[in-house]
Amino acid sequence: MKPTTRSLIKYRGEECLNCSTPLDVEDKYCHQCGQLNSKKQLALQDFFGEFFSNIFSYDSRIWRTIKHLLFKPGYVSRQFIHGKRLSYANPFRFFLSVCIIFFLMIQLQNFVKIFTEDQIERAVAEVKNNDAATDFSGGNISVDLDDDNNKVQLTEEELQEIEGKPIVGKYIAKKIRKGQATAVAADSLAVEESKKEKDFSTDVLTQKDMDSLGAFSSLFKQIKFYSDFYKAHKIADPATALAQMEHDNSPYNQSVYEKNVLIHRISTDPTILVDIILPKLPVFLFLFTPLLTLFLWLLYIRRDFTYMEHLIFTFNTFTFTFLCMILITLIQWLSWNYIDLTAFFFWFIGPFYLYKSLRHFYGQKRLKTIIKFFVISFIFVAGLLFGGILLLLIGIILY
Repeated sequence: MKPTTRSLIKYRGEECLNCSTPLDVEDKYCHQCGQLNSKKQLALQDFFGEFFSNIFSYDSRIWRTIKHLLFKPGYVSRQFIHGKRLSYANPFRFFLSVCIIFFLMIQLQNFVKIFTEDQIERAVAEVKNNDAATDFSGGNISVDLDDDNNKVQLTEEELQEIEGKPIVGKYIAKKIRKGQATAVAADSLAVEESKKEKDFSTDVLTQKDMDSLGAFSSLFKQIKFYSDFYKAHKIADPATALAQMEHDNSPYNQSVYEKNVLIHRISTDPTILVDIILPKLPVFLFLFTPLLTLFLWLLYIRRDFTYMEHLIFTFNTFTFTFLCMILITLIQWLSWNYIDLTAFFFWFIGPFYLYKSLRHFYGQKRLKTIIKFFVISFIFVAGLLFGGILLLLIGIILY
């Protein structure tokens, strides 16, 4: 790499300006504190030149780490525990950095979705004001307004299809549902309710009944009643549903009803789980890593590896996973969500990489590695299922 101006010999001194350690002119850096040996005044060109120089100097380790993590399973961990620690990024710090980048990408994706939905909301408002028809080309959706009662003519199946669109999202479906609930004439709404009441539970739960019960008993009965109501009426807007049930429009009742709607949507469209669990996955894996490492230590207890060396291997393996998820997300963005390699990664690339990592890092024969690969995979999947359920419950509560 080309040396920076401030590092030239003519600017070097005989004493470190930071810690006052005696230096020779040949010393480019202080051997005590590591500061650059230079007496040159800091200029704007030097500042930015040094800034980018440090970035690419650090990135040389980053790129080497990324390249070997992606294409040499187990190699980085092996090299790191054998002492080549300046050649590669610190496993723990690098794992956190990659997780932060992945988390920021998820947040950016959510921000873009919110921004897009805001534009769609304005379009819907304009359509309603003009009493005209429109077409959202991004989601391939047509919204027709009835000139007589200003009613949006969309079925529940069409609304669920709208919710699954990457550009339109759930917000527009919620808006249309609210428009349907408020725009339908009173007589037609009464006829529709009378038809649905035949299929709805006759065991009606009033607000007074809930207030007279204990906290747990009231919650379970409320959940069941709201679930039955949603299955019968398909009303997703909490305020509209609570008004029809003659329940208090309180934040608590709205939250319970929204959770029931979310659970029902998950049962019909499991892909919603991805949006709930994915943002919390890095935190879970960071907490789950020490437990998985303990299992690796017990599984390879006859091998000459310390717990910390197992931990380095685990962190590097998870780092590879998130690096691939970042690449997969970028491919999705560039292809406008037409190319999704997530399933292919978790079914084929991930398992193959784990097997090769175990083989190269621990150096055991193929048969032993295969057996331990299946054992580790079982433990990992079991832990992931438990963590997924836990993350799902947390996500539903915080939704």
